[in-house]
Amino acid sequence: MPSSHVVEKNEEDDDVQAGGEATTTTTEGKGEDDDDGSSSEIRVSSLLLRRSNIVDQLFLKQELLNRREEDILKRSKSLEDLRQRVEREARELEDQKSRFESEKRSVRKYKESEAGRVRLNVGGERFETSIETLREKSGFFKAMFSGAWDTEASEVVFIDRCPKRFPLLLNFLRSDDDNDCLTEYCYETASREGLHEIIGLLREAEFYQIDAAVEVIEEFVNHTRDLATAFDTITLNVGGELFATSRRTLCLCPFFDNLLAGFTNQGQLSASKLSGLQPIFLDRNPKFFAILLDYLRSGCCRQVLSHHISLLPDELLSYFKDDMKNFYELD
Repeated sequence: MPSSHVVEKNEEDDDVQAGGEATTTTTEGKGEDDDDGSSSEIRVSSLLLRRSNIVDQLFLKQELLNRREEDILKRSKSLEDLRQRVEREARELEDQKSRFESEKRSVRKYKESEAGRVRLNVGGERFETSIETLREKSGFFKAMFSGAWDTEASEVVFIDRCPKRFPLLLNFLRSDDDNDCLTEYCYETASREGLHEIIGLLREAEFYQIDAAVEVIEEFVNHTRDLATAFDTITLNVGGELFATSRRTLCLCPFFDNLLAGFTNQGQLSASKLSGLQPIFLDRNPKFFAILLDYLRSGCCRQVLSHHISLLPDELLSYFKDDMKNFYELD
C-alpha cells in the first residue's frame, strides 16, 4: 500500500479517535450536569420536607399548648368552684356551730332553771319559782339559799307568813323593780281596804328583806299619812272658847308646828283623834287667838293682820304683839 494511503488512514483513525474522545468528553460533561441538577433537587426537596416538618411540629406544639391552656383553664375553674364550695361549706359549718352553741346555751339555761326550781308553802298555799328569782333582791331568801340548800331536793319549803300578800311580792321579785305597778297597787288597795292593808304589806316586805319594795311602800305610806294629817281637824279650847281648824292651818305657826309634831310619830295617837276626845287647851286670850287663826287661814297675809290690829284698842295693842311674839313665836 502506498504510503500516502497509510498516512491518510492513520489521520482518519486519529480523527475518529479524537472524535470519540470528544464525544466521550461531551457525554461525561452532560452526566456531571445531570448529577448536579439531581442533587439540587434533592436538597430542595429535603429543605422543603424539613420546613414542612418544622411547620407541622410548630402546629403540633401550638395545638399542645392550646390543649394545655384549656386544661389549665378548666383546672383553674374547677379550683375556683372548689374554693367557693369550700367557703360556702365553711360558712354553713359556722352557722351550724353558732346554732348548736345557741341551742346548747338554751339547754344549759333550761337545765339550770330546772335544777334551781323551788317549791314554797306560804301559810298553806303552794308557790313554785326559781331560787335565783327569790334571792336576787331578797335578803331573806338569799340567806336561806346561800349554798346549804339542796337544789335537787323535791321537798317543799314552808314559810309561816301571810299567803295573801306573798304573790304580790313574788311578782315584784320576778319583775325588774316594777315600782309603778307596786305603787298603783298601793293606791287601789288603800282606797278599797284602807291604809292598814298597805302597812301589812310593808311588814311582809320587811320580813322578806326586799329593800326595793320596802322603799316604795314606805314612800306611799308616808305620803298618804302626810296628806291625811294635813287635813286633820284639830279642836282647841282657848281661854274657854272652842275653835276647830285643820292641822295644816295651825302648822303655819311655829308654836303649833312644834306642839303637833309629837302626835305625828308612827304608833302614837294622832292630834285629831286626841283633840276629838278632849280639845287641846290653851290658856290664852281667845280674841287674840281668833285674830291669829284668821291670819293663818289667809295664808299669813300681812294685810289681814294689819286690818285686825287696826281694830284693836290702843291699850290691847302691846299685849297682842307680846302674845304673838313670845307665845306663838310670830314676829
